[in-house]
Amino acid sequence: MRPETKKYLHEIMRILAHASTMGAAMVFSTFAGVWFGYWLDTDVFHGKTHPWLTIIFFLFGLAGGIRNLLLLSNRLKRKTEEWSREEKEKTMERAEKRAEEQRKWRQLPPEARDDWDED
Repeated sequence: MRPETKKYLHEIMRILAHASTMGAAMVFSTFAGVWFGYWLDTDVFHGKTHPWLTIIFFLFGLAGGIRNLLLLSNRLKRKTEEWSREEKEKTMERAEKRAEEQRKWRQLPPEARDDWDED
């Protein structure tokens, strides 16, 4: 497998890992909020505040999940832009190298061009 292909597959796997992390963070934070609210309602206040703390901490967990989602998506965006910038730089370097080789080839006399190996 070519190194470019390996790097491309590595980046795709990294993006998929970030996406699954986003989903897990959303679910976990919501679940943690519901569990904490339920625990407060049943064990700490002995059912006196039964649905209210569960609902309030569900909303806190949901807000925390959305916050995590935004943070992780911004991190993924930065990584993707960084990778894209690196790829553009490599492409420009290859294009400049090829243009330099073509300039050298054009400067050769016509009889010497047959012996020139462009690859």
